[in-house]
Amino acid sequence: MRASFRLFTRENLFAAAFILILVTLLWLVFSVLRPFWEDFMWALIFALTLYPVFTRLKNLLRGRGGLAAFILTSLIFISLVLPGSFILINLGQEAKDAYRALSKMSFSEKGLLLAQRIRNSGLQPYLERWGIQPEQTEALLWNGISSGLKDVPKIIGERVSLIFKNLAIFGLHLLFVMVAVFFFFRDGPRYARFLIGLLPLERPYQERAVGAFSKTVTAVVRSMFVTALVQGILAGAGFTVVGLPVPILLGLLSAINSFIPFLGAASVWIPAAIWLIIQEEFLKGIGLGLYGLLVISTIDNFIKPLLIGESMKIPVFLLFFTILGGLKVYGVLGIFLGPIILSLGMAFLTIYREIYLSAPVAKTEHDIAPDESLSEGG
Repeated sequence: MRASFRLFTRENLFAAAFILILVTLLWLVFSVLRPFWEDFMWALIFALTLYPVFTRLKNLLRGRGGLAAFILTSLIFISLVLPGSFILINLGQEAKDAYRALSKMSFSEKGLLLAQRIRNSGLQPYLERWGIQPEQTEALLWNGISSGLKDVPKIIGERVSLIFKNLAIFGLHLLFVMVAVFFFFRDGPRYARFLIGLLPLERPYQERAVGAFSKTVTAVVRSMFVTALVQGILAGAGFTVVGLPVPILLGLLSAINSFIPFLGAASVWIPAAIWLIIQEEFLKGIGLGLYGLLVISTIDNFIKPLLIGESMKIPVFLLFFTILGGLKVYGVLGIFLGPIILSLGMAFLTIYREIYLSAPVAKTEHDIAPDESLSEGG
């Protein structure tokens, strides 16, 4: 006699009701915390990156985790606020000076001067081969310079105004990040154990997933330091070639600014290029602008995928498009979230292959190492 299947049993109804309530509550919690999820992610990145420092400081303070978390969080806050304030103050002053200078510029005189320099540089014979006469060169340059530079004061004013308008909001979110960093330092292991325990996986696979997340964050942070160093060197070389004063200091400032999401290395080479144009060094200013756009501010799109892919054994071409996609979807935070999502996806695909697709061979915890490569093929 075949047993009858009953869908609407007491146990099934209670299970369905429980799942519905749980999903509803989780959605409500997510909707309440949604305005702060970027703050939590930045706090998690800081905490994971500096947790070894916190551990050493906690040992020095004889296990007083709260005090160690407060000291390290305060140091992070100071290291972010002081350079950022200095940069913003100087950027605002330079922008005002550039605005005044550009507003007083005589575009016709600049066009005539640049046309004369092109004729003296020997470029005019090559232009005449294409049917471009000196008068046409002068008119072309005049139109290009006047149409291009007349909007620069307006653009500078709008950008600076926008930066200072959002400064209070940025400071408030920075405070939220620091509060979350403090609790992640102090109570991070307890939070981690709770979340890891929710994963419907055996312990070794749980460790592998967590290891993929942690290693990706570390790899991205390391790639940011290397990228900042390379951008600083490239910027310093460019500033030296065009003859700017203190090129080493400007290169160092470019490297530091590359860590600040709303500034970047462009906050140094763009004002430098504008300053050269103001000083009537048109070719140098335009050349520095093109060099900054095509080399300095673009090199990070290639260095980060190479370094992260080498560390995580993930295909570089996938990382390249993942970082670009992450930047488009999540903004600056996408530099971290893109590789994290990719590495976790590959980790779970590997776990799925081993659990459900491989032959049912008995495995020990020694066989399933947490630091096993995420992708055998690289």
